[in-house]
Amino acid sequence: MNTRTMKRNITNLFFVLCVLCVAEHIECYRILAAIVTPSYSHQIPFRRLWLELHKRGHEVVFITTDPIPNINSPNFTQIDIGHAYKAVGTLNFVQMRFNGKQWLQLMQENFMIRTYFMEYIFNNTEFKKMYAPDSDTKFDIFLTEYSCRLAAVGIAHRFNVPIIGLSSLGLASWDEHVLGGVVLPSHESTWEMGANAGPNLPFLKRLWNFVSLWRYLHFLYTEYVPINQQLAEKYLGPLPPLIDIMKNKTSMVFINQAIAITPARPRFANAISFTSSHIQKKLPPLPKDLQEFVDGAENGFIYFSLGSNAKSSDLPVEIRRVFCDVFAMLPYRIVWKYEKDLPGKPDNVYTAKWLPQQTLLAHPNVKLFMYQGGLQSSEEAIHFGVPVLGFAIFADQDYQVGRMEALGVGKSLEITTVTKEELESSIIELITNKEYKERMINTRNIIEDTPYDIVKNLAWWTEYVIRTKGAPHLRSSIAFQPWYQRYNLDVIVFLTIVIFLIASSTLYLIAKLFVQLHRQITQPQKLKTN
Repeated sequence: MNTRTMKRNITNLFFVLCVLCVAEHIECYRILAAIVTPSYSHQIPFRRLWLELHKRGHEVVFITTDPIPNINSPNFTQIDIGHAYKAVGTLNFVQMRFNGKQWLQLMQENFMIRTYFMEYIFNNTEFKKMYAPDSDTKFDIFLTEYSCRLAAVGIAHRFNVPIIGLSSLGLASWDEHVLGGVVLPSHESTWEMGANAGPNLPFLKRLWNFVSLWRYLHFLYTEYVPINQQLAEKYLGPLPPLIDIMKNKTSMVFINQAIAITPARPRFANAISFTSSHIQKKLPPLPKDLQEFVDGAENGFIYFSLGSNAKSSDLPVEIRRVFCDVFAMLPYRIVWKYEKDLPGKPDNVYTAKWLPQQTLLAHPNVKLFMYQGGLQSSEEAIHFGVPVLGFAIFADQDYQVGRMEALGVGKSLEITTVTKEELESSIIELITNKEYKERMINTRNIIEDTPYDIVKNLAWWTEYVIRTKGAPHLRSSIAFQPWYQRYNLDVIVFLTIVIFLIASSTLYLIAKLFVQLHRQITQPQKLKTN
């Protein structure tokens, strides 16, 4: 080896040593994630998180009904359980709305569907190999959707890892209660109560909310929990109570909910809120005919969609006629997500089974977004500064359209009773009154004024939970208190009894004293009379 080659090798070695000395120490973790709900809106809020964790060098195993396309990496495994859509394929959410049933009632009647979701995970051949008793597969953390998907926490026990709970909308009251949060039946933020919640409600309405929500929670504890316990043990073997696993293993909760548009309420110390992570930076192009349609809208266009779960084609004929008649009278063009051929379609209406929603909302000619009140759609409307007219169908949508109305960025109408007059007047008001647009832009500016990248922040907290062995210091100790201690019911009952005894004893003494005085006054008079 000549002197020049030796010097070059020494230089290269020195460079490598310097890099190793100054480089940040990065550990690679194995991350298991699962979102079992067969609904695209439940999947997309977390997609960037999975990609960010993979980008940071971690190995990700993701169980999903909607695999992320165009991923080809040995460190990113997607387990496709898309056939879970069969469990909800027969549900007609529009018809449920017209039947007039409350959301809590629907959830109670259809609670077994959520159990079926977990069957698809446990029965997956690829995942079965991972959780088999003789498998040596290991993970460092489990991120899983909550919203009453209790059987999933048994997986965390099987791999002995901490849990980060995920919610694609506001955290459900049952999850709040299990984890030591506050259950507020009539507070504006309690989305399960729909249009029944709100500020300064009359006593009878608050009483109805109290009974309805606690009856539902009691149902989950007494019927839903045992079924999930049985399901998890069917595949994983004997387990501690799933409620205890959830309390002991849950390190954090990631909630897709913008604080700026949500009524303030007490929150967990380990709850992280985020919003709009699914907004695309590079928008897909519109189909050529649709591009020409919206470009040629001299007075602008209205975009109308009931989302991915509810279908406009399921609307009753008379309601469809209301929309068509009003659209035909308007000076605007209409882009309507309609899943079938629309009989009697007005000339100014464009229909399609699927539409690139974000691209339409970003178009300069869009004037109004008519929608079902889905959270991701609300986030998109805010991001692109488009006023909304909401027609809630199910789940949290009554709450969402109510919030948009309360913020002054939109209006809401009841789709089961909407009339031509109120539909037309609402559309004209929202488009011609520029204050709705201005308030929407102001709301967007508040939400987007953040000191950090929201997805990188979630990834950092995920790593933090692993580094701190589950971050037990962030977990609420309230979760481990008996229900009567949590709400001081034993204290309230004790004080009530004490106050009652003192009051009744005092009243008894006063009454006895009056009787005694009365006798002393009347007795001499009787003697004189005699």
